[in-house]
Amino acid sequence: MRRKTHTIVNISSIFILLIAAVFVVVFKITFISEQSMAPTLRERQATLVCKRYHNYESGDMITFNTDEYGVCVKRIIAQPGDTIELKDGVIYKNKIRLSPYTCSKDISVTYVLDTGQYFVIGDNYNASIDSRNYGPISQNDIVGKVILY
Repeated sequence: MRRKTHTIVNISSIFILLIAAVFVVVFKITFISEQSMAPTLRERQATLVCKRYHNYESGDMITFNTDEYGVCVKRIIAQPGDTIELKDGVIYKNKIRLSPYTCSKDISVTYVLDTGQYFVIGDNYNASIDSRNYGPISQNDIVGKVILY
């Protein structure tokens, strides 16, 4: 009997290690360090990010890397094929005004999003540094989709 117990312990230990390894490869826990996604996400709140997600759409919350700001969490408002225009303090997506989003009245720029490009903005858009400041982000910089918060 002792051998069977030992075998069961080894199998359960291997199973637990396998589950942990899969979790580390597929998911990432990210803590919110800013208020740009308030009230949806609060500062110091934990989120679960799926790193193996690839079909990003408008409305998805994602984490991504930037050189200047580190890891950011924002919402996709435009995806490949969309045209974003910032002018006169207003944001247009495919010539339709995106209310309540605004931009600086001094900005006048148009982005036609190419394959793998996304335009992101914080839910707390008045306190967010996002694509309005640094332009579209590349899919190569995306860590994953926030799936639990």
